Amino acid sequence: MIRLVMGCIGIVLGLSGCPGAVASEAGRLPMGYRVAPAGYPWTGRLHAIGFRTTADANRRGVLHLWEAGERLDQRDTDTRRLYLGGTRLTPLRWPAIDAEAKQHLNIDPTTGQPDTHGADRLSWLRGNRPNPLMRPRDTRLASAAGARVHVVAPPAWQPMQPGHTAFRNAHALRPTTVWLGTRDGILHSFDAMTGRERAGYLPRAALAEAAALTAVGTRVPAPPCPRPHSVDADPNGRWRTLLLCATPATARTPGTAFVLDVSTPDADTPIQLIWEVTGSDALPLTGSGPLRAAMLRVDNERRWFAVGILAPGTPAGARAALALLPLDRPAGAWATTGRVPRLPLPEQGCDSKTATTQLLAVTVRSDASGAARAAYAIDDVGRLWRFPLDALGADTPPATCLHRQTASRRGSVEPPVITYTGATPLIVYGTGNAVSAIPDHTEKPANPRQIRAIPSGNGVVLRAVPSSDPPGTTGWTLALPHPGEQIETLDAASPAHLSFTTLAPDGRARSYLIDAATGESVTVLQADGKPGAAITGLPFDPAFGGPFVSLSPVIEGATPAPGISRRDVHSLALWQVDGDGAYLQQHAYLTRRRGRLGWRELIRTPL
Repeated sequence: MIRLVMGCIGIVLGLSGCPGAVASEAGRLPMGYRVAPAGYPWTGRLHAIGFRTTADANRRGVLHLWEAGERLDQRDTDTRRLYLGGTRLTPLRWPAIDAEAKQHLNIDPTTGQPDTHGADRLSWLRGNRPNPLMRPRDTRLASAAGARVHVVAPPAWQPMQPGHTAFRNAHALRPTTVWLGTRDGILHSFDAMTGRERAGYLPRAALAEAAALTAVGTRVPAPPCPRPHSVDADPNGRWRTLLLCATPATARTPGTAFVLDVSTPDADTPIQLIWEVTGSDALPLTGSGPLRAAMLRVDNERRWFAVGILAPGTPAGARAALALLPLDRPAGAWATTGRVPRLPLPEQGCDSKTATTQLLAVTVRSDASGAARAAYAIDDVGRLWRFPLDALGADTPPATCLHRQTASRRGSVEPPVITYTGATPLIVYGTGNAVSAIPDHTEKPANPRQIRAIPSGNGVVLRAVPSSDPPGTTGWTLALPHPGEQIETLDAASPAHLSFTTLAPDGRARSYLIDAATGESVTVLQADGKPGAAITGLPFDPAFGGPFVSLSPVIEGATPAPGISRRDVHSLALWQVDGDGAYLQQHAYLTRRRGRLGWRELIRTPL
């Protein structure tokens, strides 16, 4: 499914703007990005989209700012900064790569026998077509079907993080980059302003399948790093912006994880390799879901880890687990032996065994100091698990099953979303045809309120079944209202709102915007001027991508004085592109209260 992804908005969920981009990029970044097919199943397009103001407040003209494939086609391939991974970062050029890489490239994909055309295959991957018998293409950009766009902006404000202010100031004017994995095995970095490719990374684990793609008639592999994730971290005491990636295992290839330092996109070498690790019997990485980062205090030392997922059954009898992969130690010290901290599933949870359970995706919750407190993972039978991260060691409590969805079916694998709507965080997850928000309580099983979907117009109005419990304290659960409807995407649209899209067997796509605390429709002003529940679950044409979010100020309060509260109101809008125009599909409001606590506090606006 083609999807539009927010540009700067993805960094602004705290309503703090894009602080590092203020001087050089504010107001000029794309509103969103659209991944689209090209002329062949193995080629693709990446469009950057902007808006043109129109007289109708509910409509916008669409500006096509740049297309990445077109920019690549206009470029001299010798100027591209492409790199091969593995144990070290190597320029992706025939004289620079090692003998093992050349051996992979010197294999005829159609016969599996050695030949002498490896240099031609590498030249094709760099964007040339040295041999007319190689696979044709209409653009150098390969298909990105199945991959998500990820935007890396300059560092945002992070209070209570020692040393981060100096790092943020030093990189305040760093260009915003757009990351996307394509099916030729390359993870690309594009300049968000111009669409120019800044770097490309080919994981060593993807080299053989990338080489095979050069031949006509071979299978098209999945993209590397379909769900990139970035974080500012200080492993070994030095702050950096890290891009974390996982590539799922297939029948032919094991799962892979790799981490890049993307702090300096303007440098001569714009990326640095932290490590690349391939799954093995000692470390059976599945590569499922995005790779997350976690900072833990070990012996009063800040230690950084990437949180990956391990498959069950290796060794025999082992249950699925989370693996903490050190970001502050070289991979050679732990990858071969598999000696890393592991958090396995218990024998059972939510009245069901876990011997063959597979974990699908994980999210990490950290406190204000940056220390990880818990990881939340979903499994293949609809359960939500909580793994404590407060302390590592023999006395670490086992994982707890917080909830099991009763109507679960396998669909898109979306990581849980954490929302803070009260004293206890809500963990929102969707598997198949259900979405649930579960409070982080381990004392008793969750009893979430049921959400009813009442048909209205082209969509539904969502209302919670009456309960004596205060809203947001017990969580909620929604069975998707349309036959065969499956979760496709799940995101935090703001600190107080959730957005998700669904897909039905007949290809019909729908978009939802809801109140994160209650699971109900947001409240908006109706035609008669009175507040009422908004219609959600609205259909859209996936050929133009999914809806994306804009967040703009409506009321900006005065500068707060000590002890005096001020209020800002922001408008949250979901826009749907339709050809050369975009229309307002759903909207809500969000309030930020400043001054009362000395810095800021986010609340939702009931309207």
